[in-house]
Amino acid sequence: MAVGIFGFFKMRSPRVVKVVATYEESADQVFEGALRFSEMMEAMSGLAVYKGLPDEAVQEGATYVVDVTFWKLFTVKGHTMHIELLDRSGRVLQSREHAPGIRRWDHTLSVQPRDGRTEWRDTVFIDAGWRTPFIARFATYLYRRRHKHRQALSITSDLRHV
Repeated sequence: MAVGIFGFFKMRSPRVVKVVATYEESADQVFEGALRFSEMMEAMSGLAVYKGLPDEAVQEGATYVVDVTFWKLFTVKGHTMHIELLDRSGRVLQSREHAPGIRRWDHTLSVQPRDGRTEWRDTVFIDAGWRTPFIARFATYLYRRRHKHRQALSITSDLRHV
């Protein structure tokens, strides 16, 4: 099937992935858990193994460079995560990330009280050139899976062109 020149450029355009999960625990408890790399590694068990993450919690201004192995099959070396913002009182975390083949993976994580429960919102801007559609779909799967593993009460997702 021919895509045409405009369809080709739209295929390559950046995407925004949004995943929203609802939890029973308090927003403060959920956010504090989100700041621990050990919690992320547990939520990714069976899918990915991270090499090079510290034992400490996320620190604003820090840059972490890790190797990530997915399904014990392939490894992404040099995934770089820079923690641009950590707002504990507002329960917001922003990272600017990139890896070989991924120009931008900018992630904003927000945890807020909502109707007596807690809403965790992941918003990820992805630009990976021609790989963008595939990487964005994988990101949607990855974040949904993390929340399923964390036993979220509900999970919704949305994937859009920028």
